[in-house]
Amino acid sequence: MTGLKATESIEQLFEKLRVDAVFGQPIQEGDVTIIPVAEVGVGFGYGSGRSPATEEEGGKADSGKGEGGGGGGGKATPRGYIKITSDGVDFKSILDEGRVALAGIAMSAWAIFWIAKTIRAFARK
Repeated sequence: MTGLKATESIEQLFEKLRVDAVFGQPIQEGDVTIIPVAEVGVGFGYGSGRSPATEEEGGKADSGKGEGGGGGGGKATPRGYIKITSDGVDFKSILDEGRVALAGIAMSAWAIFWIAKTIRAFARK
């Protein structure tokens, strides 16, 4: 990827990162309006370098082969919605059940580890 193409790709990425990437289109049903909300994250990187010159290449310091690469990615995670009614505006969070389950499993494993360690310590005395 040349420098110009990489710059164009980054510019296209930032064109897409607008407020509507986080806040979806409002949905109207009667006097209630719902606006979906998501967390959007992107990342990218690029690197390049030169390998050392070999004797076959004449031993010149600048005769090494160029190496480079780059990549990027992104994700959008639903976080909730904004509910607008005649009574007011309220944000409702969407519970990520998978994350809650993983946290429960991790907490259980941590508790079992320390209980077992405590029992072993008392058994040695």
